[in-house]
Amino acid sequence: MTRLRTISQPTLLRSCGTAALATAFLVACGGPKPIGVADDGSGGSKASTGYVPTPGASSTKTSTTTNPGTTPSDVDGGNCGLKTAGLVPQPADLLLVLDKTGSLTRAMDSTSECATGSTTCQQRWATLVSGLNAVLTSSSSDVNWGLELFNSDGSCGVAAPEVPIAPGSAAAVQAYIATVTPAGSTPTRVAIDTAVTYLKTLTDTNGKYILLATDGEPNCGGGGGGRGGGGAGTSDVQNTVTAIQTAAGPPNGFQTFVIGVGVEAGNLTSFATAGGTGQYYPANSPDQLTAALNAIVGTVASCTFALGKAPPDPNNIVIQFNGDKTLRPPQDTTHTNGWDYTSPSDNTVQVYGSWCDNVTNGTYSTSEVLMGCPGQQIP
Repeated sequence: MTRLRTISQPTLLRSCGTAALATAFLVACGGPKPIGVADDGSGGSKASTGYVPTPGASSTKTSTTTNPGTTPSDVDGGNCGLKTAGLVPQPADLLLVLDKTGSLTRAMDSTSECATGSTTCQQRWATLVSGLNAVLTSSSSDVNWGLELFNSDGSCGVAAPEVPIAPGSAAAVQAYIATVTPAGSTPTRVAIDTAVTYLKTLTDTNGKYILLATDGEPNCGGGGGGRGGGGAGTSDVQNTVTAIQTAAGPPNGFQTFVIGVGVEAGNLTSFATAGGTGQYYPANSPDQLTAALNAIVGTVASCTFALGKAPPDPNNIVIQFNGDKTLRPPQDTTHTNGWDYTSPSDNTVQVYGSWCDNVTNGTYSTSEVLMGCPGQQIP
């Protein structure tokens, strides 16, 4: 994967390592202080490319502070235009919601238990832990990890996260997983609800995501509610879909990535669709599992960006790559192939699908976001 860092104004970028993208964007009517651009002391920012007035407006810039939602006449003395600032790569808060139920003692490629002492059978839990360790060991500061296990009581209960999300927490997640013995039922719906309750308590501006890793169907329906769930043994697929939709929808905005471990991972496409991430990642071998984990971590770490503040008009922005007007992804609220806001405050964005792929593989060397004032057409 490719990290691009701003090294001069106008923006010149070079690649240097793991997944993230630092680039530039254009923001109208005041924005965050741009990286590498001097503050002129006016409360705004002075870009090296200068102030660009709205066509027909006076070319004299009046220094004022802009608030989102203002009208053109309220901004810069009526001379609302575009200016350059830096786009900040956004760390990802990633909560691993990990299935530790009894079926994880089975083989990856069958529904049978691994025989005691077998050197050829790949147990689901052992494979899952191995893959997670590989990814967590190499995890960069682009991802802040947390861990929530389900179940937490051998039945249908789910406790608050065992490892809270924090910078540098990957090692703590590894250490906790090493103490776990799989057992009990599969309260997936309760796990998602508990994850949402926790994520809503976080006050940072990072993008927040759920990574659900499971090997089977939710079976704690039973009509119960709350953190304890319902009775074990009753299918709970539709309620789980609804919980994941609620997590991804407003005002939460917590997408759910789904990894299916083993051959019994049914219903997971509906979970991934509800979570706004399209298809689930099948993991029927150690290599598939590691590839799935890396793909998910790369996506959230590479393709999410902070705008610094909400745009003057959230419906009047354009994302553009390589300075090319033909490379403008559409806003896509299905999160399939385009871009969308990732926070209710509209101050972070993420790109999806082939657009994200081209960010991570280096096809796009620069990117920018053009933010227009209300009623101002972006060229």
